[in-house]
Amino acid sequence: MFQVSELFRLSPVTVFAFGFTPPLFGAIAAITIALVFHNDEISNYNWQCGRAKLPSLSRIINLPVERTFWQLFILIHVPIRLVELFAGFSRFHRLMNVNYAHKWFYELSRYCYLYFGVAELLFLSALSIIGERENIQVHVILFYVFGFCGIVFFIANIICHRHSLYYLNPYGRISYYLKVILCTAYLLIVPILVGSFLLYWRACITTGINFITAILQPIVITAIPTYEVFAICEYTGVFLNIAFHGCAFFDIRHKVIFCVRIVETIPKKTNDVEEKCEDKSANLNSAKSLRMNG
Repeated sequence: MFQVSELFRLSPVTVFAFGFTPPLFGAIAAITIALVFHNDEISNYNWQCGRAKLPSLSRIINLPVERTFWQLFILIHVPIRLVELFAGFSRFHRLMNVNYAHKWFYELSRYCYLYFGVAELLFLSALSIIGERENIQVHVILFYVFGFCGIVFFIANIICHRHSLYYLNPYGRISYYLKVILCTAYLLIVPILVGSFLLYWRACITTGINFITAILQPIVITAIPTYEVFAICEYTGVFLNIAFHGCAFFDIRHKVIFCVRIVETIPKKTNDVEEKCEDKSANLNSAKSLRMNG
């Protein structure tokens, strides 16, 4: 026999706040502090392919103060995110739509949700620790692997959401459509981000052509700095990623209870004593019945 004791219980909103607020605050704080207080150190600097006026996020988190904010608030939310991932993995299994025909595809998406979600967290932690000043090549690789894992996680999450009871009202469809919009926007900026990065670092092409201006004013051609495009896409991608994970608020509100319980085994001696008492009472009852019959 087992005895279950509940130690404490957390509301879904509390768990969501601990998983969503730290990375959002860390990103905003790092970018704001860098642009307001350390603008001269990170803006209008020379790289190997020319001058860059807008700093990338990687350069921002190289600064001591910004690095502290970024690492502290990014790493502190990882345990809560792991709890959310494993809870979602389990609930997607129990809440699958029984009428969905392609169950194998759903299961594949469910495991992609878990594995790529964990991988996204690991690579995010790694690129936060290994910055440009430690090893720029490793940092760039970690950044793009993190982005790839995020895309797979987004798609798997959307598939499981659509074909499970998570899709039901009152919040299911709002969450689903928000996820689709945010994932689509994320997918749209990825080729722009990668393209501008390759144009700057590989081909050393520092400007592009503003075709709208060229059409309206054929004589004047306005240049677009490719590194600034990369930096803007990087900022946008980070906040789209955070916003997508923020949709978990609708997925767990009024639907999930987080609690910690201890399961203890009742000692066998107690069972033996109870059995002996039951045997004695049974013998007494049988003896009484015999006396009455006699």
